[in-house]
Amino acid sequence: MKSYLLSRRQRHIRAICFHNIGLFKTNGNTKSITDHGDGFVPCFFILESIRGELLYISEVQSDSLQKLHFQELPKLNGASTMIILKLVGKVPKEILRSIVSNKNTTIDDKWCILCTYTIDLNKLQPISEDATLITSVNTPVLELVDGSYTLPTENVELIREPTSLHKRNISEIKIKHSLAYSSLLKLNKLLEYSSQVHEEMNELSTRIEDSFPLHKNQHQWYIKTVQKSITTLQTKINKKNIEMSQFEDNDTIHHSKTEISLVSQDESINDDYGSIYSRFVQIKDRLDQLKIKKLYQLIGIFRSTDLFDIGKGYIRFERSSSLDNIIESLKLKTLHIESLFKKAEESSKQREHMNSQLGYYLLFLHLTATQIFKLPLPYKLMYYGSTSVIEGQYPLYFTDSMITKHQTKLLRAMHYFNADILQIKQFLENYCST
Repeated sequence: MKSYLLSRRQRHIRAICFHNIGLFKTNGNTKSITDHGDGFVPCFFILESIRGELLYISEVQSDSLQKLHFQELPKLNGASTMIILKLVGKVPKEILRSIVSNKNTTIDDKWCILCTYTIDLNKLQPISEDATLITSVNTPVLELVDGSYTLPTENVELIREPTSLHKRNISEIKIKHSLAYSSLLKLNKLLEYSSQVHEEMNELSTRIEDSFPLHKNQHQWYIKTVQKSITTLQTKINKKNIEMSQFEDNDTIHHSKTEISLVSQDESINDDYGSIYSRFVQIKDRLDQLKIKKLYQLIGIFRSTDLFDIGKGYIRFERSSSLDNIIESLKLKTLHIESLFKKAEESSKQREHMNSQLGYYLLFLHLTATQIFKLPLPYKLMYYGSTSVIEGQYPLYFTDSMITKHQTKLLRAMHYFNADILQIKQFLENYCST
């Protein structure tokens, strides 16, 4: 049987059945089942994706041990070529009691996983269920849209050749095609009718074109509109030229007056230069004092957090007597990536504390750079509490289950965050107030 699917996927599975149901790996020996039970094993199967996501759980069937059929699967929407198939069977309590050493304990029937298969749908071998014999225990047979398939490792024995359709021998008699006289007359009438309809359509189209003169003289209408636009543009150009000539005449008259006024203005500017500069220096000094005051207020607000803790914090600040030494006494620390990852593995409470501390540190730097000193940073900081983000896509927080993708993004976020810290440190070290 030749398959017509280029790549088999989850959505192509229609039904699943199992051959030679057995509780033990004894090549189909069902002696233990027949001795301790009614001869049938209640079973159902579980279908999962390769990531472990549950796709389908079948109903319970127990009507046969040789070939156990299940209902047709609902339509699956997955595009993956890999699935995980599990067969779950109900082990009778008599068999469990025979295995257990203590015979007096009360044991009930238990559901156990009899077999688990990780199946690549593109590596299955096609079979014909009517013409093949399957000898292995708990062998799955998957019915896809293009036929039945089983595992590539299973030994399949052919009982007989699969039945094929009977092909009729093609006759060698040459058939001469002929036409009756009546059919030829009908064909002639149809051709005459179609030609008449075509002529009438041509006449109607010419009449319609004659009734609309704009269609015939359409190019003349375009020419007229272009000529009108040219004339309007020429009138506008003439008006502009007249206005320009008037401005040039006025400029020559007032030229001498402007030279005299410019000389007097230069003298007044030279006189007022010293006073204007001193005013600018005073304004800048007041602005610097406001910035330092805002920074001191921001430090006071974040004192309640653990950012300024000597052992665990990221910011070191020594109290100073004057406001001028606040910037010098403020020391920012960069993130030590290896120690942070070691601390995150200790407990979930430790991870939550670290995430909130990183969020506060990001908020402090963001307010210092954008709101106080108007300092541009190389990477954009976005505060979202304990789940803050850098550049809108790199998370600066730890999770309970650290996936490799999240871990790589977290490492990049820490490197970007350290670059922003170095930028602010260099600015504060070189900052000089008037």
